[in-house]
Amino acid sequence: MHCLRNVRRVCCQPHGTHPAAPATSCTVPLRFQVRTAASGNALIVGGGFAGLAAADVLAKAGLNVVIVEQGRGLGGRMCTRTVTLGSRGERVTFDHGCQYLTARNPLFGAVLDDLQQRGAVAQWGLGQPVGTAHLAEDGTVDMSSFAADASKALWVGAPTNSSVGRALAARCGPRLTALTATQVEGLHWDVGRGMWTCRARPTAAGGSGDDASHARLESTSFDIVVTAMSSVSTARLLSSSSSSPGGEGGSSGSGQAHGSLAADVVAAASEVQSNVCWALMVALNKKIDVPFDGALLSRPDPEGGAVPLYGPIAWLARDSSKPGRPLVAGGQGESWVVHGGPDWSNTRRGAAPADVAQELLRDFAHLVQTRISADDVIHMEAHRWNNAYPLNPRPPHPPTPLAKEAGGGESGGGSAAAPLAGYFMIRPEMRLGVCGDWCKGPRAADAYVTGWEAANALLRL
Repeated sequence: MHCLRNVRRVCCQPHGTHPAAPATSCTVPLRFQVRTAASGNALIVGGGFAGLAAADVLAKAGLNVVIVEQGRGLGGRMCTRTVTLGSRGERVTFDHGCQYLTARNPLFGAVLDDLQQRGAVAQWGLGQPVGTAHLAEDGTVDMSSFAADASKALWVGAPTNSSVGRALAARCGPRLTALTATQVEGLHWDVGRGMWTCRARPTAAGGSGDDASHARLESTSFDIVVTAMSSVSTARLLSSSSSSPGGEGGSSGSGQAHGSLAADVVAAASEVQSNVCWALMVALNKKIDVPFDGALLSRPDPEGGAVPLYGPIAWLARDSSKPGRPLVAGGQGESWVVHGGPDWSNTRRGAAPADVAQELLRDFAHLVQTRISADDVIHMEAHRWNNAYPLNPRPPHPPTPLAKEAGGGESGGGSAAAPLAGYFMIRPEMRLGVCGDWCKGPRAADAYVTGWEAANALLRL
């Protein structure tokens, strides 16, 4: 890769052939050919799969990387809610976000292989199957329509889905520092110094950051910044960020802003729309008799459209069937995760979680044709995922390969000069990379690719 510090962006060498030719500024951006270990600091805002992929690339290239995540843990929606039942002292877990991982591309397939070797993932669906089923006209599951998905292995975190984010961070090695329960409120680009600073605040108790670590974060200057968030969060952060002509910006970000920082990125992110998804977590002291452990539920479009139609519930999973999960009610019960359908969830965006939980429980009982009384419920709660998945991801914009890439060369975390498909955005003059699922698609593997590409693109400047 190329040295990222103390380089001029404009060539002032003579361009005439005569020895007395005057020194004039070249308007063509330089492509530095010096390959060396990277140095300096990189800030990654967002600790989901895109951010962790970028962190892996940059840390292995030699940068000191700080990843800041506003939630309590890393891994984004690949997470777990753990509940300890007071009267029983029993621990119950719910993977209430992303349900499983698949090797959707070679890059992510290699990551899954490594996670398996680390013991961070295990295969799900080896008992009762996981697949798809149709909804009958009365809103129940047409059990005869269930089809197991045997075309690919389904991987879940071991012992919970939260393990995956920790394992991906461990892959980055000692150059990575993670601050959780911390929100970056603004970025500042100092044009003269060619460096970034940020403003941040704690968001919740239980994170890895304290007052001292927040102070260090705000006093650190960064050579590279990568934003790895939802489209909404990306637009919000960059809209509240600033730049200054040089020297006076500082960590407060008080320098004079020159319009919106990366206005093209803000505009692109603002065009991407996302669905809400409500998730029901329910532990029962009895078992539900259905011939599967997980199913995506829909009905065909009667007008022949390619997009299936979803009812109130789009997904349900017997969460306690996943490898390593704790027994529920001494093995007599089960834990379930139920995801509301897109339209159903969107219309209840502002509803109270307790009301949503009751409604989804009633729909769940009807769906599986089983009576569930209040006495059957050990624990129940609902969680709202905002920006759950992008509806219209940004199309890829493949970058023009640099001439130097034809000769190969290692780029961190990947193969030599691997081509980039363009599932990211970049502002080279600021060394700003932008990624996230909204740049490719809703799957965890999609998000990972965007972070990997954004980081490699920055290293190739």
